[in-house]
Amino acid sequence: MLVDIHRADNRGNIFTLREVDGLKISWRGRQMYVPCGFQSDGVSVPRFFWRLVFPPGDQKALRAGLAHDYVYRRHPYKWTKADADRMFRDLLRADGVPNWRAQLAYLGVHWFGGGAWRARGR
Repeated sequence: MLVDIHRADNRGNIFTLREVDGLKISWRGRQMYVPCGFQSDGVSVPRFFWRLVFPPGDQKALRAGLAHDYVYRRHPYKWTKADADRMFRDLLRADGVPNWRAQLAYLGVHWFGGGAWRARGR
């Protein structure tokens, strides 16, 4: 996947999707499209958990992070927070993240992602 990595603001590194055709995701019979130019902070794992889960720019987690951030910010029709969180876990697993790490990452967004979901990317 083609991305630019840059420091854009106080949030840290920002990943900008540069795939000309965007990122197409198929998950449980649903289709989703993340457009070229979409920006994400990768997977927001606190630094003290990096060794346990993975750092924000881990290649195996990047597709899941971009897709999850897109759903959290744009709230596509009929997508819920629970859907976004389960999709995140499933994409992590599909991209080679061990099941136990994917489950830990899932629990993190499931338990602590409510504020980001409600903010809708503000």
